[in-house]
Amino acid sequence: MNAEALVSEYLGRLEAAAAGLKPERRAELVADLRDHIWQSLAGEDEPEEADVRAVLDRMGTPAEIVAAEGVVLPVPPPHALEALPKLAARTRGLSVEARALLLLTVGAVVLPFLGPVLAFWYVSASNRWTLAQKRTAALIVLVLLVLPGILLLPMAFSGELTWVITTGSFALPLVPLAGFAAAAYLAASSSLVLTVSRRT
Repeated sequence: MNAEALVSEYLGRLEAAAAGLKPERRAELVADLRDHIWQSLAGEDEPEEADVRAVLDRMGTPAEIVAAEGVVLPVPPPHALEALPKLAARTRGLSVEARALLLLTVGAVVLPFLGPVLAFWYVSASNRWTLAQKRTAALIVLVLLVLPGILLLPMAFSGELTWVITTGSFALPLVPLAGFAAAAYLAASSSLVLTVSRRT
């Protein structure tokens, strides 16, 4: 496959993965990455397939690039818990970062408390996020889960579900918010790093 065909195929996959972005941002992202790819290959008179693949590999998969843009995943319906095994099977092909973001968002709704905690197995394994990003995201989750954890978990374990739903309901939104806030931070900080590295 020649260089032009490889780049076109990659950008096509990127455009499909970015379907959740606004059309203007999607077009801008594709154009920016097209320019970046060809600038990286500018030293080659006729780039070989291996050269093009090396550049594309350094950029990451289209899914990883779109995840760095901070696309928020949709909130699942109440019966989503039944679909969790299927979701786990589909995530086997996802990157570590995509799995972490999925658990921080969908997991925070489907598995309150447990989803964001499990997400940090993947966050800690990521090579794309710095130690500072990982610690900040963990701190966001910890701070937002302290109040609901102290108030709601003991009452839930003692069987006082009515109290949790009525009196403690003000703290319930903090549970999914912890995961969404950490995911938004990781996606936004990654997007900023990607933008800065592209400009430099």
